[in-house]
Amino acid sequence: MSMRRGHIGRRRIIAVMLAGSLLSGALAGCTMLMPQTGQAEQTEGSTVDYGDVANAVTAAVPRVVGVRDLAQSANGLGHRLSLGLEVDTAEPLTADELDAVVEAIWGALPWEPNTIKITAGADTAEGHEIVDLRTAAADLDPMGVTNAGTGGVSLTDMSARYGKWSAPE
Repeated sequence: MSMRRGHIGRRRIIAVMLAGSLLSGALAGCTMLMPQTGQAEQTEGSTVDYGDVANAVTAAVPRVVGVRDLAQSANGLGHRLSLGLEVDTAEPLTADELDAVVEAIWGALPWEPNTIKITAGADTAEGHEIVDLRTAAADLDPMGVTNAGTGGVSLTDMSARYGKWSAPE
């Protein structure tokens, strides 16, 4: 009986070692497969180039009177662009308006975002009000949409809707 226990114990040790080796190899492989797009990483004190995003967005959708809080962040598979829109009224954007905003960003940004997070607000007589983008975003197939903050959205798979990203000329 004790001989059998020793045999089972060695099997467990070998199985645990094998699982650890496979996990280490898988994690190393994931690191090697991360896309290398030539994008400069944002480091302390560095600046990120957003190109002409603000002008492109305000030109594409007259209701958008300003773009604020542009930010880039790493999200594991690439970079997310986060931004806020200032619009003329608290009425929700239409699907066509939000589509034009995202397409303008896709064409003006000098680096490829894998996620675009957008929030919107309007200054009204009652103060600053949130503008809901969720209903409009639901109509932007085949992009992936998740809620972000109050009334905001995070969008993915822009290339499925707008085609392969390329740097602006």
